[in-house]
Amino acid sequence: MASATRCGPTRPLLVDEYQNFTPTVLRELLHLQERCGFALLLAGNTHRLAGTRRDIHALDQIESRIGMRFEIGQPTREDCIRIGAENNVEGADAYEAIVIYGENTSLRALCHLLQNCAAVTNGVGSIRLSQIETTLRVVSCGSDALKLLHERGDDIRRSA
Repeated sequence: MASATRCGPTRPLLVDEYQNFTPTVLRELLHLQERCGFALLLAGNTHRLAGTRRDIHALDQIESRIGMRFEIGQPTREDCIRIGAENNVEGADAYEAIVIYGENTSLRALCHLLQNCAAVTNGVGSIRLSQIETTLRVVSCGSDALKLLHERGDDIRRSA
């Protein structure tokens, strides 16, 4: 009697942009996961890019085999503040900036911004508003994100 061998990694396999996979590719990926017994995390947009009715049915069938589904919405003020605290943000103005940025973008964009800010500080010291502004100027080529921070900041100060 042949014993089943585990061929999968000990860590989970994360597959991003899975909504772009054809039903055949998804089906094969799930067969591989079942056969090898590794954890499989599929990440992507909630919108299907299926072209035909048959594809939609096949995707429904495949999704029914996936154990859990999580949808991550826009970050809240509290989310942004917690993420800021974990990334050594300092100063009320810096926290207000990351809240404005986070609420108007995504968790991924906010974390990416703070990772880049940490790189600017070389991991020494805290992240202040000046580093956030500098990073936004460099990473987003300046204008829109930085303008958003200042316009929203001015609105908040006027309403206080």
